[in-house]
Parts: sequence; structure tokens; C-alpha cells
Amino acid sequence: MAMSETSIEEYTQKMRERYPRMTGLKAKSKLLDEFISITGWERKHANKVLLGLKRKSGSRGKRGAPKQYNPATIKALKNCWLWMDQPCGKRMKDMLPILVNYLKTTKAIRTQLEKISAASIDRSLKGFKVIAGKKVRPPKPASGVKSLVEIRAKNWDTCEPGWTEVDTVAHCGGDMSGSFIWTLTSVDVASGWTELRAIWNRGQHASFEDLESISESQPFKLLGVDSDNGGEFLNYHVYNWLKDHGIEQTRSRPYFKNDQAYVEQKNYTHVRSFLGYDRLEHHELLPQLNELLSLWSLWKNLLCVTMKQESCLRVGSGSVP
Repeated sequence: MAMSETSIEEYTQKMRERYPRMTGLKAKSKLLDEFISITGWERKHANKVLLGLKRKSGSRGKRGAPKQYNPATIKALKNCWLWMDQPCGKRMKDMLPILVNYLKTTKAIRTQLEKISAASIDRSLKGFKVIAGKKVRPPKPASGVKSLVEIRAKNWDTCEPGWTEVDTVAHCGGDMSGSFIWTLTSVDVASGWTELRAIWNRGQHASFEDLESISESQPFKLLGVDSDNGGEFLNYHVYNWLKDHGIEQTRSRPYFKNDQAYVEQKNYTHVRSFLGYDRLEHHELLPQLNELLSLWSLWKNLLCVTMKQESCLRVGSGSVP
């Protein structure tokens, strides 16, 4: 009958106490033979266990290097991550040296936070991050002035600020019925400057007013607006206003999200991560929410690190874009 794990542990502990007291190779070999016959282990492994060079059976410790950062450091890192609006490790690494000077903590923790790598940040915060739920597809867009607006389906190649992508985000809570608040997002392709405004039911006139407000808030002249095929952008309110101000208007291909990759990215990092996925169906929240989003835009644009892709290499297709 095989011994239980508990019995083997107790027996191994007794044998490890006896084994060092044995003198002579013959005595040690005899004790080792007895130990092998009881446990059934391989001889070399059993010898290392009795010498303390191997873990005992059943005591499976975690392999790898010991943890470098203690719970107090991880807690301080988490607080910094939340204050910075939950950036990735690469962006947080550049912002940490500035923020740690204002932390009310020990010098040892501040030193660790200043030296922590981007990979260690992501690894330490992995347990605190959650995956967002399934996104809701908005209703089919109105045709509007599609025939008057040119389709733009190519990569942006500009270093001049003013060329923007715009989109709307539904705060419906998973139910597209009824009336609720939407967020209008505008992102400048060259600089990454992002502006957010809240609108009610993404109506044509309301979308036009928010685009006008965004244009006045940006620190550069608006040169072009690229949108999807939604009726909130493809309408005569927006079309005539852009035309009168000499601003170029283009649209993406239907059902091609990558045509608006810049603004689609900001829809999560600037809108969903801030306002979440709950339903906002109270019209009286609109003024306060717009004030909050204006301040949020300034925080993101002036005090947060922005990353931009410098180059792209396509492997296997024979072309390098």
C-alpha cells in the first residue's frame, strides 16, 4: 500500500535529520537504500532531498527569481496607475519619475518606482486590469450627403496639424432604444490632440455645434474632417459649415473600421476607460458632462504621454509601405 503525501513528508523530515549524523559511506548508503525502498524515488533525487539540495516531495515552491517588489510598492504603483488614468507600462514608465516626487511614502518605495521597467509595470498590474465587454454596433447611418463627400481610403501622410478624424460613442448600456447621451470624439492625426464633447442622441444640429466648439478649442486651424458614414456627420449642417470655412470633408468606407484607426483607438482610451459602458439617459447631465470632458481633454492633451507609430514594415508580401 502506497504511503500518503503527509506520511512521506514526515518520514523525509526524520531521515533528513538522521542522514547528516551518519559517518562513513557504507552507513550513508545503507540509510539511502532504506529511504529509496520506502519512497520509491530515484537514487540521485533521493540523495539530493536528504542533503537539502532539492525540495521535498509535495512542497512545490514557485520557480524563478524571487519577487523584487513588495506589496507596499505594488500598492503605490497601482495608485499611480489609477491617478494617471491607467496607461500602459511604456507610457507610465516615462511619467512615473515626475509623479513619485509627490508621493507620501518611504524613500525606498520611491526609489523602486523610479527604477521599475515598463515590462515589470505591466506584469505587476496585470491582476488589476479587466477586459471590457462586447461593444454595441450603432444603428445604420443615414445617407445624408454621401454623394457630395469623397471617400478617403488611404494611409495618412501628414505632419501638419489640423487634419482630424471624428466619430461618436454610444452610452447606451447595451440597449440602443430610446434617448441617451453620445460622446463625439475628434483626434488630430499629426499631433494626437483629442477633443471630446457630449451630445444628446447625436442629432445633426447638435453634432454640428459640437464640431464648431471643438474647432474653436483646438490650438490649430481645422483643415480637414474625416468621419464614418453616420448621419450626424453627413448632413447639410456640417457639410455647408465645413465648405464655407474651406475645410475639406471626407468619409471612410462603410464597415471598414481601420479607415479611422486613430479615432477608434481614442474612443477606448479617452472615452470608454473614463465613462465606462453604463447607460447615460438623463438630459440634465449634458452641461456638467461637457464641462468635465473639456477638462478631461486638456488633461489628456497637456499632461499625458502620447505614443505614435514611426514606421511600418510589412513582412511576406514583398512590399514595404
